[in-house]
Amino acid sequence: MPSDDTTQRRSLPGGREHDTAMTNLSGFQRDLLWRLYEHQPCNGLDVETHIEEYYGETVNHSHVYANLDRLVEAGFIDKRDGEGRANEYRLTAFARTTLERRRAWLNDRTTE
Repeated sequence: MPSDDTTQRRSLPGGREHDTAMTNLSGFQRDLLWRLYEHQPCNGLDVETHIEEYYGETVNHSHVYANLDRLVEAGFIDKRDGEGRANEYRLTAFARTTLERRRAWLNDRTTE
């Protein structure tokens, strides 16, 4: 079988489904996941605050929540009832593995 970049892929926990899932996300959705990777569990307002600090500007409130909901539907985030009216967001195991694979892939490219 001829070798190409898919057969030469570094063997990491998980599989191609993680790589494909990451490519289907918007940059904003990836940023939300990275913020949750570093700061979880979080309620929606905390996620919004972390993203605004990272971007250095105000982010549309409804844009944050709409994308969090999409990430819940896609299986990247668990949404639970939190204190009061706030929901609590956590990464799923699938999301953690996907982000760890992405980080390893990026690290491989920056050390070559």
